[in-house]
Amino acid sequence: MSYIDSFSEDLETVHMTKIARFVRGIPENIKPAPATCSMSLIVPLDSSLLKEDYDDPIDLAIMTADRQWFFELSEKILQDV
Repeated sequence: MSYIDSFSEDLETVHMTKIARFVRGIPENIKPAPATCSMSLIVPLDSSLLKEDYDDPIDLAIMTADRQWFFELSEKILQDV
């Protein structure tokens, strides 16, 4: 499991940081490590969150007066709950 840091100019290569590996289907944390792979290998994870998981991002959107992000989070929470 990784998070994306950047893309190559041609959008064919992804630069990422590995943060977990799967052992028998169970994620196991690892020391963060840089990695590179082809865009064709990228598979998004399910992004469903619990209602409580939205509390901090919504508070941050309010504190930074980011209306667009607030409304995006509000819509997403209705889909996930």
